[in-house]
Amino acid sequence: MDKDIIILGAGISGLSLAWKLGIQGIQVDVLESNSFVGGLAGTVREDGYCLDFGPHSFFSEDEKIVDTVLSLFDKGLGPRPREVKFYYNGKYLDYPLTSVNVLFQMGITSGLRSGLSFLKGKIISRKHNPSEKEEETVEDWAIANFGEHLYQTFFKPYTEQFWKVSCRELSSHSIPTHTRMSFANTCRLLLHRRFTKDGSSLIEREMLPTYYPKTGFGEIAERIAKEITKNGGNIHLDCQVTEISELSNKVCVYYKQNGQQKEIEGSYVVSTIPLHLLVKMLNPSPGPEVLLSAEKLDYRALIVLGMITEKQDILDCNYIYVLNRPYNRITEMNKFSPYTSPPTDNIIAVEIPTLKEGAAWTASKEELFDMCIGSLSEDGFLEPGDVKKLFLVKTPYAYPVYRKDYKVHLDRLLSCIQQQERLATLGRTGEFIYMDADVCMKRAFDFADDLKKNL
Repeated sequence: MDKDIIILGAGISGLSLAWKLGIQGIQVDVLESNSFVGGLAGTVREDGYCLDFGPHSFFSEDEKIVDTVLSLFDKGLGPRPREVKFYYNGKYLDYPLTSVNVLFQMGITSGLRSGLSFLKGKIISRKHNPSEKEEETVEDWAIANFGEHLYQTFFKPYTEQFWKVSCRELSSHSIPTHTRMSFANTCRLLLHRRFTKDGSSLIEREMLPTYYPKTGFGEIAERIAKEITKNGGNIHLDCQVTEISELSNKVCVYYKQNGQQKEIEGSYVVSTIPLHLLVKMLNPSPGPEVLLSAEKLDYRALIVLGMITEKQDILDCNYIYVLNRPYNRITEMNKFSPYTSPPTDNIIAVEIPTLKEGAAWTASKEELFDMCIGSLSEDGFLEPGDVKKLFLVKTPYAYPVYRKDYKVHLDRLLSCIQQQERLATLGRTGEFIYMDADVCMKRAFDFADDLKKNL
């Protein structure tokens, strides 16, 4: 019997897996709940306006992955400059935060306090028992690496604004691996710009060439989708999966599409949908302990409000991180590509952090605009009369929330999945791992190779 794989989710991970399997001659069916492909790497289009789920540029230290993405574009995809800043206490700092902008851009007094606090933190951290790292929180990590002053004035307010969770309740695993660098290492990298063998830091990754398609980051996913169909694969949109039943020699996925109940059978299922949702779909149902752990894992939601304006060159960079505002990041879409709007127009997008139970999640785009425009006006970006239309995109499962006790619950859910003979998880939401698009793609390609060997 020909091998046929069902993939749940048409984000970058699911699409990359389907693409590679199709090249290998394996039949794939991709089920996606949205009406478009790409997931968090998608672009929503409306009346000639293109809005990403937050600003994205494609970059990678893996040359094969870069070449693979560039090969999707017949006319090429040249590198584009990308500049990012952090608005802090009335000053614009270069991003990522470095020892140079701490010492010189934040002001002499703040720089000296940060430096002394950093040295004190390093002395104290040496006295800690290494075994305590198992329960290291964001607070522990930030103080040890940047000192108390920067933690209190910078890391704590921004982290809690972003995650809506106390730094004392967040595991230090909330800090992506490539950002785990100390104040001293940052200085070394800025002076020498050398790549280390144990993975790129955030500074190093920011130095890489970046690419952005003409009409939005989602073009990458859309072009991968075309390759999948060329290879005989199927992508089913607007599908709400309701049940996954593993039979003796196959697996059956039940889903709703256009009001109709449907089902599809395959030899194997790979899920990239949120892990806690997946375990609730299994038939037979997991035990109560697994279902309880599923309730303990959470994702931070993402809201992006696009404000259409005729104003141009509003920001002096692509996007700005901000503190003490209703939003944590401001993006000017024309700085990524002028083709994301009709001629003469521009989109200023703000990302509003919230949990799904937060008031912002259920607010209308007009209510969100009223919540944000005062700060945008105060900072000199936009006035109410500058905005002629609003554009809203949002997703409930954008960022895995690593609370202090997350690992025991995650391990329990992953163990449950590993016991399923014909089911596996993959990707950012599927594995509960924060990953950039290039890492998702590489991981999916490697998974495809392993899957083919084991089928």
